Amino acid sequence: MTARWLTDEWFALVATEVAGIHGPPTLQGSVVVEVTGGATGDLAGHVAFADGGVVGSGAGPTDGPDLVLTLTDSDARAIVAGGLDPSVAFMQGRMKVVGAMAPLLDLLALAGTEDGRAGLGRVADQTEF
Repeated sequence: MTARWLTDEWFALVATEVAGIHGPPTLQGSVVVEVTGGATGDLAGHVAFADGGVVGSGAGPTDGPDLVLTLTDSDARAIVAGGLDPSVAFMQGRMKVVGAMAPLLDLLALAGTEDGRAGLGRVADQTEF
């Protein structure tokens, strides 16, 4: 299955490809990712976590997220494609963060695992950017 970047189908693909990947068990709550400056304007998606694993995701924001991450479209694409480490994006100020820091640190830890990188790789392989 190939899905166009940041569509409902793409978020379904993400949910499928990252199912079973777990980060620290303290990774809980919801994260909204806002992507700015894309060809179709600014878009957002959300991911819900419980016990370190993804339990849901979708297009659009969600009410009362624990964490909001804002990235440019090019940086978000680079993260998914493996060309930009999310920790580096955060440290360089390319990923803006609003909310609790604990989920951010847990999310960055998950992204740095072999499983996390492999999951993003599978998503990138099936994404029509």
